[in-house]
Amino acid sequence: MEKKVLSRLKFSYDSLPNDELRSCLLYCYLFPEDSKIPKIDLIDYWESEGFLDSIGGWDVLGALVRACLLEDGGDHVKMHDMIHDMALWIANEIEEEEEEKFLVRAGVGLTDAPKIEEWEGVKRISLMQNKIRSLPQIPTCPRLQTLLLEYNHIEEITESFFQSLPSLRVLSLKRNYSLTELPVGILSLVSLHHLDLSRTCISGLPQELKALVNLRYLNLEFTPEMCKIPEQLISSFSKLQVLRMLYCGPRHQPIVEEGNVLSADAESLMKEIHCLEQLNLITLSFRGSRGVENFLKFPKLQNITQALYIEDCNSLPLNLLHLANMEHLEELDIEDSNLEDWNVDCSGEVQKMRKLHNVIIRNCSNVKDLTWLVFVPNLKYLQIFHCDDMEEIISVEKFEKLSEVSEMMGEFNLFVKLELLIIRNASNLERIYRDPLPFPQLEEIRISECPKLKKLPLNSSSAKGHNIVIAEQKEWWEELQWEDQATQNAFFPCFRPIEE
Repeated sequence: MEKKVLSRLKFSYDSLPNDELRSCLLYCYLFPEDSKIPKIDLIDYWESEGFLDSIGGWDVLGALVRACLLEDGGDHVKMHDMIHDMALWIANEIEEEEEEKFLVRAGVGLTDAPKIEEWEGVKRISLMQNKIRSLPQIPTCPRLQTLLLEYNHIEEITESFFQSLPSLRVLSLKRNYSLTELPVGILSLVSLHHLDLSRTCISGLPQELKALVNLRYLNLEFTPEMCKIPEQLISSFSKLQVLRMLYCGPRHQPIVEEGNVLSADAESLMKEIHCLEQLNLITLSFRGSRGVENFLKFPKLQNITQALYIEDCNSLPLNLLHLANMEHLEELDIEDSNLEDWNVDCSGEVQKMRKLHNVIIRNCSNVKDLTWLVFVPNLKYLQIFHCDDMEEIISVEKFEKLSEVSEMMGEFNLFVKLELLIIRNASNLERIYRDPLPFPQLEEIRISECPKLKKLPLNSSSAKGHNIVIAEQKEWWEELQWEDQATQNAFFPCFRPIEE
């Protein structure tokens, strides 16, 4: 593209009101062309880079979208090809003069990292979405602040790889599924603010990580092989603001307890996290009733929990009303647990869980209904698997008893934000709800192995204006009962068969 066109595009870049917005925009160039960039990840990177000291991340996204420099895709943003080319031009021809050199080889099919000569003098490097298997060289990059290695096939990092990266602030190794351990040399990264190890097969954290005294962000989500985090390690990160541990640790397997915060009772982990005074966001996993009990002893931790996975909570029934005051909870996943029957008489004490939008219930055999979902007004995704005792999603009897409570809490508009409903292997489920519901945001329903469910809560006015998908087994679909002929006509084109 000719410089003349790029210069015109650069006018929009130059017209941004401050350097923070310009830096945030250029950062998007680190991602592959045409890629969907998750907003949450982008804001976390910006925060760790120090771009958001005087402005909020969501405000930055809004400003860049309004300036037509980013495209809004809901939970992600995209950078148009022409804007990406402009960012490339700025990064390579302008910012290099100002000592802001970029090295970007994202999504180009590399099997080996660039030669270390190319790393010299670079401030930000992105090698994401390639096929790199190892990092055998030892780069010397005193100015390097960002190193994005996510979505590769990295198995091995040479022991001294990190020893000459003293300024590194952001390191992402996420989605390197073959990576099983960190080199001890990572202790050299004393300036590191952001460490993302999510979706790797790392089996434990080395004690040497204590050297990362400036760490603000640590992501250990989806690390199923993580068996040990030494005691006093998490608590040593005194500046930590974000700790993500959703699905951290092996499922259905015992963990060695001695000197390890990943124990069944989670007591030492809760105490260490509680000591982190700057912490403002956590995601957590608990395996067993004792871990949940200890978590509930710390109201401060409940107030900053964004996502929660609970497994094997059986020795004591899990009372979901205890979670109702977690005002920042966005995701809840409960598996193989004994859920206490919900007491409608206590519902007057419950606050609506306004941020909770994703609920997964699986293998909870004693659950008869999920009427407590009326307190989740912004629910977008509901997934139910292998709950054989469930008879209805919203109990009509319990819902009607809430009429007095609704006067205090406002109307209960069922599933007005629901986009996805998946129900599998609920052999006794007879209904989702008795009456048809509007489902104004519904996009997809997936039902399988629910032989007693003969009717969906739909009428001809449900999901108006949406081309929804209803994926089910053909035989079940043919026996489905409809509110009337108009409803059947409206949803007949939505059917997509599921192979049995």
